[in-house]
Amino acid sequence: MDEGIPCEIADPVSFQSERMEHAVSSLYNNIIKKTPSVFGAIYKLGDFYSSKKLPSPVYWANAQYADTLKSYILENGFDAVVCTHLYGMEAMTAIRQDANFKIPCYGVLTDYICIPFIDETHLDGYFVPNDDTRKELIHKGIAPDKVFNTGIPVNKAFSDHIDQVSARTKLGIPQDKKVFLIMTGGIGCENMLGLCDELLRSMRSDGMVYILVGKNDILKKKMDEKYCNNHQLQTVAFTKQVPIYMAASDVLLSKPGGLSSTEAAVANIPMVHVHAIPGCETYNARFFSENGLSLYAHDNTEAVTFANLLAYDRTESDRIRAMQRKLIPQKAAISIIKEMNRS
Repeated sequence: MDEGIPCEIADPVSFQSERMEHAVSSLYNNIIKKTPSVFGAIYKLGDFYSSKKLPSPVYWANAQYADTLKSYILENGFDAVVCTHLYGMEAMTAIRQDANFKIPCYGVLTDYICIPFIDETHLDGYFVPNDDTRKELIHKGIAPDKVFNTGIPVNKAFSDHIDQVSARTKLGIPQDKKVFLIMTGGIGCENMLGLCDELLRSMRSDGMVYILVGKNDILKKKMDEKYCNNHQLQTVAFTKQVPIYMAASDVLLSKPGGLSSTEAAVANIPMVHVHAIPGCETYNARFFSENGLSLYAHDNTEAVTFANLLAYDRTESDRIRAMQRKLIPQKAAISIIKEMNRS
């Protein structure tokens, strides 16, 4: 880390068992890729439980591995624990039932709304993306002096702001093209195929599409076969050069994940949100669009219209870039570290 602080990243569910970690990950990925509406139903159920103050099955499930996680924290001498997912926050809440456990623990909210069950967690501090989320968390019962508006932390590479010419040179992208970047998420959501079809139908001769398929090798193979004769579309397998692809592009089309949207805003790329999964993603898309940080498309046709607008209308794309610079913190991670050092 730039701050010189050693850290370790771990999936909290792995402390239950490797088998459980794999099962949870596979279930989540399959729901997102194949039946995103199911995720929306689960989210609504969580809202219902949370609003009625009913005993949480999420807390119970994550409390099961709390003793194992506590032992690991103590044995390795960690000075603090930072959780970026509800599962870890629930597990740490269970651990903190032990009055002798004194290691501070913090939660980082990575969506632009408070998720269900967050109010049943008990941590030393919470880092949130904006004032609205801070007020919402306080309304749910979290003490005001424990909630800090820092923004969502992203990798420093997204704020390096390499210029477009240099980025395209690094990636071998032609300098004379309008570049449309499509991100399908880390797991490669297959509903982006229809979007590609729609975009290519409207594509001008100077347009080029790069689609990041994440770790979905099956999707990449399917797209390579389908578009093998189309020189205006290029698939990209899982890559760590996402910030450079953003810098090289004129417009981004992406699902409205909280973290990925923040990365794009910090990278300062005009953005179209599409294919929001019901729940957090619809709230994220609404927040971004209502604050002029992106355009929110409700179907592929609208997404293509918006993408062409941002690619070819400098006034509109500059407006979005300006709002991103104004409203999205560039150095949230540094702010979080400073708040942790104060406490």
